[in-house]
Amino acid sequence: MHNDYIESDWQTKAKRVCNDANIAMTPKRLEVYTTLLKAGHPLSAYELIDAVKTDFARQLTPISIYRMLEFLEQKHLVRKLKSASKYVATNLAAEANSHQVSQFLICGECGEVKELGVDERLLGELKTFISSSGFQLKNLELELDCVCTDCSVSISANNGD
Repeated sequence: MHNDYIESDWQTKAKRVCNDANIAMTPKRLEVYTTLLKAGHPLSAYELIDAVKTDFARQLTPISIYRMLEFLEQKHLVRKLKSASKYVATNLAAEANSHQVSQFLICGECGEVKELGVDERLLGELKTFISSSGFQLKNLELELDCVCTDCSVSISANNGD
């Protein structure tokens, strides 16, 4: 997801988010966050445990990984993709723009995820439309099932288009 990230920049931003909340970004939390950034795609908690062990030679238990992920979610550094039950590092730039809300496009073929900042006004219109239908929107996060360009081209080629 974040193939073009500069690790030290992302780590600095993550540490600043924690410092602003007067909470320490522990080495373990930073390793989990860094692992998600480096992965470039969503990971399950158990995939994260394996990746942290490989990258940092640290053995994490399921309970500790879930606690760290919960912490990182609370600080808006990580998002759980409910549709896939996997986690991604979020784009802090989208969080900084108070007029946008992060949304996720998920390729149903390869699992690639792209995060977009969607204007709050557009989501407000969606919320109003939903309310007029007799429902209440619980949160503004969207996970849209898509096909990325690479998979689309591959599918077209396989179908003879």
